[in-house]
Amino acid sequence: MQAWETMRDLLQAALSVVALAGFLPGCAAALAPQQSDLSSLCSAGARGARLAGGAASPVGQTQTDLFCFDLHATARARDAWGVVELGRVPGPFGVTVTAEGNHVSNLTAWISGLPDPGQLGPFEAYVAWATTPTLDPVIRLGPVGNGRNPLGRISFNKFLIMVTAEASANATEREGRLVLRGRSPSSLMEAHDLLAQAPEALRAPDGMSHDHAGGTHGSTWSLPPMYPGLPMLPGIMALRPRVDGYLPEAPAPEDLPPVRPRQLVRLGDGGTLDLEADFVRRDIGGRPVVMLAFNGQQPGPLIQVPENATIFVNFTNRTPLPTAIHWHGIRLDNRFDGVPGVTQDSVEPGETFRYQIHFPDAGIYWYHPHHREDIQQELGLYGNMLVDSPRPDYYGPANQEQVLMLDDLLLGEDGIVPFGENASNYALMGRFGNILLVNGEPGYALSVRRGEVVRFFLTNVSNTRTFNLSFARADESSATLDPSGILTGDPVIPSSASAPLPVKVVASDVGRFEREVMAESVVISRPRATSWRCASTRQASSCSPTGCRRSATGKASS
Repeated sequence: MQAWETMRDLLQAALSVVALAGFLPGCAAALAPQQSDLSSLCSAGARGARLAGGAASPVGQTQTDLFCFDLHATARARDAWGVVELGRVPGPFGVTVTAEGNHVSNLTAWISGLPDPGQLGPFEAYVAWATTPTLDPVIRLGPVGNGRNPLGRISFNKFLIMVTAEASANATEREGRLVLRGRSPSSLMEAHDLLAQAPEALRAPDGMSHDHAGGTHGSTWSLPPMYPGLPMLPGIMALRPRVDGYLPEAPAPEDLPPVRPRQLVRLGDGGTLDLEADFVRRDIGGRPVVMLAFNGQQPGPLIQVPENATIFVNFTNRTPLPTAIHWHGIRLDNRFDGVPGVTQDSVEPGETFRYQIHFPDAGIYWYHPHHREDIQQELGLYGNMLVDSPRPDYYGPANQEQVLMLDDLLLGEDGIVPFGENASNYALMGRFGNILLVNGEPGYALSVRRGEVVRFFLTNVSNTRTFNLSFARADESSATLDPSGILTGDPVIPSSASAPLPVKVVASDVGRFEREVMAESVVISRPRATSWRCASTRQASSCSPTGCRRSATGKASS
């Protein structure tokens, strides 16, 4: 009987975790019971908060779906609830790992609602355990109870936490009844087929239709427009984020300066740039939209420096959110890397931080926030860095160079679709937009002479979209934007009769190619940068993203 109960507990834990959190990190919060007061405790500023009744985490603090997870109750302890925080373990490199490469986490659990263990059987205490997804090995973390419970350090990349009722607080093996269970955010990314295993994903709520273009369905969340005919599981369509909607508090559009085009800033060794993040007004399809920009420009200033130069950037945060600047792809000192909570403290609103950046490698790079980038980067905080090689033959000859940043933006009837206030309301801080942007604009065109060669430096700065980008002649453009700049249908890929202009891919985010290749298009995942050159055969050419993939792609960390 004991073996049967143990097997039943493990099966119930596995199925419950699949049903509650197996889809996406953002879905777990939507499906969990409405006991959000504990979930809000998993934030950098609330580690010592009281167990219940704590205020929601302010915008800009540590994300709950990355650094904490829920503990769900079994049927034996229906009123129990908990959250586990993955605390940072100090180390010389920002992120601590074992000699075998496993991440080390310092765990703290907040628990409430546990009954007297004697009510569940011949038990005297509750004990917490950590194990891998294969349930081997099992590590004893120690006795736990209602309130705050330091669990100590573990070194599993993916793991499960189980709380069981045991006959003794000194139990060394898990033998009692399971009452709480949960799994680390790192274990939530599974194959898409896992969706079909979750019963709630297949159940259509009463009165819900699939082909929505907005509306609330009894929720305060407005749903983003869907691609026509794109199939989705009805249970997934019914999910709503368990966080409040949020847009940064900003002045009215008419009180803000209009956004300005990007400007080139050339700096030599020892040069200094003053960089500010603040609100701007951008008109998209005749509609005023409040966004963010570096120095009032979208994209931010293009910083051009020679290889091996060292520059200084005086950054001032004039936004209402904590932020920082990450210099993507640059090999530099950790203290200037710009990842809050890992390599740098956040730059609070109104504060200034001085960056020292050394550029050891030629190529194209970009800078952006790494703190609530689902908000800040989506609203326009990004820019490029172009590092020139001292070798004149580093790239092949070209008549001109163009630096393009590819992005998308999600707009609804009332403007930008809100973000999550307490946490990101999309998995991995990524969401697909319905407007495609090149250097912040819904369209891009370039005039070149016959036979000229143009070198393009391309960077994908979207939250999650993968671009399949090609160049088309201006009179055969594949753009499918309505007059307001909204993408209204599937992008049109040029037919064989109007083939894209030939391009040669000469480098990617891992450096120059040993052997350059000819192509009609190039797929750029997020976030990536690459270099091309394009030979024009007519008077005018235009660039437009075509054949954009619509399958969800994981947001790459930098």
